[in-house]
Amino acid sequence: MPLRMVRRMRRGAAHRGAAAAPSRALIPWALAAALTVPAMVGAGCGGAGEKPAADVPTVVTDASRLRLPLDRYLLDPRDADLAARGYRVLLRRCEQRFGITGPPEPPPAAGPRTANERRYGITDRRLATTAGFRVSTDPPVSVAKPTEAADPRTSEVLTGEGRHVVDGQPVPPGGCSGEASRGMRAGAPAAVDRFLAQRLSQDSYFRSQRDPRVQAVLRTWSDCMRGRGFSYPTPLAAAGDPHFRTGPVTPTEKAAATADLGCKATTNLIGVWSSVEADLQRSAITSNRDALDTLLRANDAELRVVHGLDLR
Repeated sequence: MPLRMVRRMRRGAAHRGAAAAPSRALIPWALAAALTVPAMVGAGCGGAGEKPAADVPTVVTDASRLRLPLDRYLLDPRDADLAARGYRVLLRRCEQRFGITGPPEPPPAAGPRTANERRYGITDRRLATTAGFRVSTDPPVSVAKPTEAADPRTSEVLTGEGRHVVDGQPVPPGGCSGEASRGMRAGAPAAVDRFLAQRLSQDSYFRSQRDPRVQAVLRTWSDCMRGRGFSYPTPLAAAGDPHFRTGPVTPTEKAAATADLGCKATTNLIGVWSSVEADLQRSAITSNRDALDTLLRANDAELRVVHGLDLR
């Protein structure tokens, strides 16, 4: 936050800080919209068997094009959105057999276009000049609340917990939710750890934060920000500043976001951090090769189902 704000807070106002880290799931895909992150890099202090990062990491200023080794085993934002939509299509088809109408398709929400563009904080300079640390200048999308009372049959039809036959129709095992899940996994390997790549990605992110090289570049970035009038320990702390979460985007937020990008460029923070993370992820892939290959086949099978639904 601006140093002048810190001084005022020290004279009596309470200060709250916030930081967040990104994560990525299969269905539904969700990322922290302000940071995404969502999206996870880690290196310890050079544990045994870890390959050291390159001495001179490639300079990276635009993380929207950044690819990390584990990305191959994770659905990107577009495919994750398609998978979530495919699941809802199969769910509605099942519900319709019982005469149940589910909620409408949720409106599209603003979010990262690629998996890693906000993994280490913002990198879009054009967006920063208008939206600061946010993903859009538009207000959050609101979802209308249902005006009618819930159908009493809905829970047992969705979950399969209750009557085995509803209105003359047999309830599938696990309800319509179970049927939709099985439909999405048609043709996939039976034994698959669907969240393995996500867990490994999260682990590499947090471990990399402790790596001496990442700690050093974060300190340099923080010094750079202080020289521009802002005091934050990390880019995610800047993006998570509670002053920047709600209300109109202020000139102060835009200035902080622009300073963040400038300091990322001068320190090569993204290049250093992603280099450390990439090495950790390569090591994790080597240790989990068979399970990850099974997950890759499962993801491919899921996307074949989605493409067969001809979603528009």
